[in-house]
Amino acid sequence: MPPRRAPKVEFSRTRLLVKDFDRSWRFYRDVLGLTPVPGHGQPPYGEFRPAAGAMVSLFERKEMAKAVGLGTGRYNPRFTGRSALILETADVDAFARWLKRKKVRILAGPADRPVWGLRTVHLQDPDGYLIELFSNMRSPPPR
Repeated sequence: MPPRRAPKVEFSRTRLLVKDFDRSWRFYRDVLGLTPVPGHGQPPYGEFRPAAGAMVSLFERKEMAKAVGLGTGRYNPRFTGRSALILETADVDAFARWLKRKKVRILAGPADRPVWGLRTVHLQDPDGYLIELFSNMRSPPPR
């Protein structure tokens, strides 16, 4: 008799498949400020320490493209790709200013997203992966 439930599985990590390891490593470490796991950073593989409570989330690509301002007219999945890396920061506006000083092209924001309860900025990494940096808004959205 087959089991009634699938065996337990837990999310471990997201792995971005990049073209240029060194360039991407420097971007995530030096521009976004993620903390490398000790001993990591040599090609072809490296890891950054996750935040406590990191999770997997699902969101319709079409709606993400609209939110970022890339989905005008007929939707095309090239606008956002198939994944987005979501990073939290205490002050998204300060981080956006930091990105501009680093000459990172911002796709959208900073912008309030009252329905999400967040203030966000969107950009792409050197391989074109969509990145959302967010801060929680001061007051929760009305329900």
